[in-house]
Amino acid sequence: MERRTLNFGIFPTMLKKVFRDMFTKSKKDKKMKAILIYDGSFAGFLSAVYKVFDENLKEVSIVKPKHYVPDMFVEPIYVESSEKYAKRVWHSLQLKVTKHGAKELYKAFLSEIKGTEDVLLKYIVYAYASESFIHTDFSNVNVLRVSQVAKMVTREMHHIQDYLEFKATDEGVWVAAIQSGFDILPLVGNYFRRKYPDQKWLIYDQKRSYGLYFDLLGVKKIHLNTSEESEVLQLTFGNKTLSVGLFNSSYATKHKKIDKPEMNY
Repeated sequence: MERRTLNFGIFPTMLKKVFRDMFTKSKKDKKMKAILIYDGSFAGFLSAVYKVFDENLKEVSIVKPKHYVPDMFVEPIYVESSEKYAKRVWHSLQLKVTKHGAKELYKAFLSEIKGTEDVLLKYIVYAYASESFIHTDFSNVNVLRVSQVAKMVTREMHHIQDYLEFKATDEGVWVAAIQSGFDILPLVGNYFRRKYPDQKWLIYDQKRSYGLYFDLLGVKKIHLNTSEESEVLQLTFGNKTLSVGLFNSSYATKHKKIDKPEMNY
């Protein structure tokens, strides 16, 4: 069975900086009345969007904790992630902007470009303000930006799907590590599950310190400790094949932190 390799993402750092500057430019010299701080998850972002519409908030910005800069003139509001509200917003978006448009929003979110949340919020506000919204309405700058970034994320996703190489452990688990410019794992889990349905595998994102583990029953999001991560990276990036007994199912159940799969957006 063919297995290919990917150590680094293909997205140019300079180009990512250009989009970051574009996303944050509109916020300069404009006073915000409130800043919504969410937990960084997509469910958390959708919960913040729900709050914006539910409370009819104006001149608001949505940021992750690491991007929040205290301002004595701006009120910070911490938004609790709600799966109930997130699903409500997501289903509504799929009806308003189509499933394809909603998926582009999700891909743009996974780009992790600073300022993306505000562009997505403007996109969503524009969509609901339009009687007949079309997700290819590139006359709107925010719709255009979302489409451009979504295409870049899609190219990175296809690159990983085509060139990722797994290396076998003595315990029969294939492992691979990536260092992508985007948070790609949520987009490739189902692809590799279908491609290798009878093989246990682990794909680890070194930059974001989490991975996807397929145990033949389903794909789980996992977090490794420092020593486990070191072995994964040595195995995938080094010249020596190591014995990684850490990946058998009994160990995964007792010692790894395994999160429930996130909502299937």
